[in-house]
Order: sequence, then structure tokens, then C-alpha cells
Amino acid sequence: MVLKVLGSGSSGNCYILENANEALIIEAGVPFKEVKIALDFNISKIAGVVTSHSHGDHSKYIKEFAKAGMNVFIPSDLLETSAEIGNFAGTLTHQMRIPLRSNFTIIPFEVVHDVECYGFLISHPDMGRLLFCTDTSYIAYRFKNLNHILAEANYSNRIMEAAGQDYVKRNHVLSGHMEIGTACEFLKVNNNTGLRNVVLLHLSANNADPEQFISDVENVVNCPVYVANKGLEINLDLCPF
Repeated sequence: MVLKVLGSGSSGNCYILENANEALIIEAGVPFKEVKIALDFNISKIAGVVTSHSHGDHSKYIKEFAKAGMNVFIPSDLLETSAEIGNFAGTLTHQMRIPLRSNFTIIPFEVVHDVECYGFLISHPDMGRLLFCTDTSYIAYRFKNLNHILAEANYSNRIMEAAGQDYVKRNHVLSGHMEIGTACEFLKVNNNTGLRNVVLLHLSANNADPEQFISDVENVVNCPVYVANKGLEINLDLCPF
């Protein structure tokens, strides 16, 4: 299983979990054609598409996926505000379990943003248990036996204070995004001997320090730590050798 990052941040978010036979698309914030290129145009392997929330950098191109016949799972408010989505597999709730007619299973859970928003606990025999969570002030849960964590680390209070940002801009950043200290506390609580990878998502262009964030997280987990830059690919196999 490989993680491919097609975008992570305000310009557009999209992540692919892919093995030889299957692919899961997380977030639809980049054009469908970019996904097709990343999959060498083998779109028949796409088991489904899940979107965390209705903001454009996460869902702008969801209609393209739906019109191509993909199994699309979206928050209910996105369906309510976009009657043109057309074909879709279902609306997300925190109580559902998505089998996707493949080896992927997904359990959504609610997070803290300024719109309806979900994180995902994703399981597959090839990679084990993966947690995906972005655009939230914090994650109020502890998860057992995680093998991979993809979690937001959007900004640093220290950087924002040093920049002296005005109230409006600061309030926008603080509205439903996770600070690096909060991210580290979550990762510390969920660290375990089976954790193989941590990937930091959705870093702010102006309020984050990628190298420092990696260093901060390396102090609380015992595995490789990455920043989700466009083009990043990581092996997620449970048995990489």
C-alpha cells in the first residue's frame, strides 16, 4: 500500500491510498484528471472517494468524481448545498461503517470545524489501521493500535504571535484548525509500538515551520515523520520488506 499526496493545504487537498488492485481517494480538492494521472489512468481500481467537509479545498471537484461513476461519500451539508452532485454512494455520519465493496473499511468520526466535518479511521489488510484527520481544533478520541497517522498540524501559536497578526486573520486560522502543540499531544496519547508513520497535513503557508514541526513530533513518537508536500509517496505496507 502506498500513500500518494496530490495536495495538502488551502490550494487543494487530495490523498490516494493505492495498492496493485485498489485505490481509495481521500478529499476531492484537486481535479479528477490529476488523480487519473497519479493512477496511470487505471481508474477502475478506485474503490471510493471520501470527503471530510464542504470547503472547496477539500470538495471542489467532487462532482467530477461522482459523474465518472465513483462511489462518493460526502457530508450531508455538501449534498444540501450542491444539487448537481448527481451520483453518490452515501452521506457520512459518525455512526456509519463504509465497506466500499473492497478490502477498505472506513469509520467516520466527527471533528471540530466551522462546518460539518469528519475524520476517518481506515483499515486495510495491507496497511493495518490508518487515522486521517484534518481541519479540526482538536481530536477528542484515543484510538487503539494505529499503524499510520495522517493528522493536521496547521499553525504555531509562537509564529502567529511573533508575526503580530490582526484579530480577524488570527481568528480565521484558529477557527477549526489544529495547532502543532495540540497535534503533538494527540500523537503522544496515540503513540504505540505498532505505529509506523506519521504524516503532518494542511500546514499553513505563513504560520507553520515544517522542519520544526517534524522535530517537535519526533520527540513524541518513535517512527518516521513527514510533511504532506505535493508529490510525497510513502510505503504503508505492514510488512515493507
